[in-house]
Amino acid sequence: MADKEYHKQYRANYKKKMKYVNVAVPVSMHEELEKLSEIEKVKVSALIRNMALAYMHQKTFVPREVESELREFTFLIRNVANNINQIAHHSNIVKHMVDENGLLMEIKKLEDMVKDYTLQQLKK
Repeated sequence: MADKEYHKQYRANYKKKMKYVNVAVPVSMHEELEKLSEIEKVKVSALIRNMALAYMHQKTFVPREVESELREFTFLIRNVANNINQIAHHSNIVKHMVDENGLLMEIKKLEDMVKDYTLQQLKK
């Protein structure tokens, strides 16, 4: 009996904290949302909630797959930055920098590639 009372109280507290919103969408849009929700491994309602929250907070909804790839890019770019610090340290020791401009141009190319890739993935 205590378990039944606990559940009753839990549901009452839940109703005070949460509001339900019903949204009607065309069948074709629902099919697209279902496909995306399968990729994201969430229910359609959670997907819509996540998209709405991202919009509300003026952030971009980033699909899970893209987010994972961006984490990998971040890791690699940090490794590049660490290597640059090591090169700078070595250059300070020997008082000579080997092709500073070329190194900076390669970093700029890397940055541009990551931006282009990200924009392409978000347009899908």
